[in-house]
Amino acid sequence: MELKANIAEAFEGLFQPYRYKVFYGGRGGAKSWAYADALIIMAAMGHERILCAREVQNSIKDSVKRLLDDRIEALGLRHLFISTDAEIRCPTTNSLFIFGGLRSNPEKIKSFEGLTKCWIEEAETISERSYDVLIPTLRQDDSEIWFSFNPDRVNGYVYNRFVVNTPPPRSLVKKVSWRDNPWFPDVLKEEMETCKREDPDKWRHIWEGEPIRIAKGAYYARLLSIADDKDRIGPVGYEPELLVNTAWDLGVSDSTAIWFFQVLPTVHGQPEWRFIDYYENSGQGLPHYAEVLHSKGYDYGKHIGPHDIKVREFGSGKSRLEVGIKLGIRFEVCPNIGVQDGIDAVRGVLKTSYFDRNKCKEGLECLWSYQREWDEKMGTFKDKPLHDWTSHGADAMRYAAVGFRQPVRHNSPLRGHTVNSRAGRY
Repeated sequence: MELKANIAEAFEGLFQPYRYKVFYGGRGGAKSWAYADALIIMAAMGHERILCAREVQNSIKDSVKRLLDDRIEALGLRHLFISTDAEIRCPTTNSLFIFGGLRSNPEKIKSFEGLTKCWIEEAETISERSYDVLIPTLRQDDSEIWFSFNPDRVNGYVYNRFVVNTPPPRSLVKKVSWRDNPWFPDVLKEEMETCKREDPDKWRHIWEGEPIRIAKGAYYARLLSIADDKDRIGPVGYEPELLVNTAWDLGVSDSTAIWFFQVLPTVHGQPEWRFIDYYENSGQGLPHYAEVLHSKGYDYGKHIGPHDIKVREFGSGKSRLEVGIKLGIRFEVCPNIGVQDGIDAVRGVLKTSYFDRNKCKEGLECLWSYQREWDEKMGTFKDKPLHDWTSHGADAMRYAAVGFRQPVRHNSPLRGHTVNSRAGRY
């Protein structure tokens, strides 16, 4: 079979053998079209089992399936493929396209067998945890992982893993832009030139693919940037004379996030918050997280849970507050105040906070990226947070800021400060 497709010269590397193929850059570079066309051609020419994934995929509408269907039609290959609601097949080669969210259903991703390729669209949002879930899923010697994205933040995991730092062996990493697109339409060129005249910084980000440190609409990025500049994000030691408190966002069908922190009063009267650890997982019950607490080996003080922790679950008839008590975790219920008031409380905490860069890496990713929801119709940000993968870590931080109150303290040998009195099994 001979197939013909117009793929820009910049993307010829997609047809060469590499373990990792990473194409990034600004708008108009035709990355998504090139990736879709290349994978369709490969699936039509030989057996391929291709996972098309994103960080979060709540439904098939969030995937690249519609794009693949459109490109199959444009390439004149509709007679070779069968497209259903959930997958695309090529019966002549037994090729298959399947779709999934890395963070929303990691266990399903781990269960996929015989994958030959994986395409991560909008890979800018991929977290390190999702990356670690994905890599061992593609176990065949000649399997490939394709990343395509427009850089957003300088601290994005994939951008740092492949662009800022030395990439893994057998990697093809290439920046592409509108200049590499021979079919770049005039209407987009006009938009680009207007953007360049009116807002050069925005032009460099959107059209030239330069990442930014502080995204518009981000709640905490500026304060985290200040903390980083002042060396408050780095190694943070665990003080054995201080209790470790935890703040939880408890998921039922999605992720549970836990911040581990110590609070140290300063000579100026403002408490110093030390976030020494972070843990997030999904699809697990409270017994799992009780074991996590136990395995950390910390001496615990307060455990702060969300205000709805007292709600009884339909299946068991027990609340998670009651289940926690049986597991040795005595939750304190966070006051139910408005989300914006909670965000303001977090901003106050971040002004005197220290974060362990390594142990809190995943939680920091959530805080850096937590932002307001964008209103497409109005062309502005809404006065509420975007609910996505960042919400769990950000909500748990909000419960820490709102729910923690310094308990009764006793004298401690720790530099003359006072520490929390011992409480609780965990």
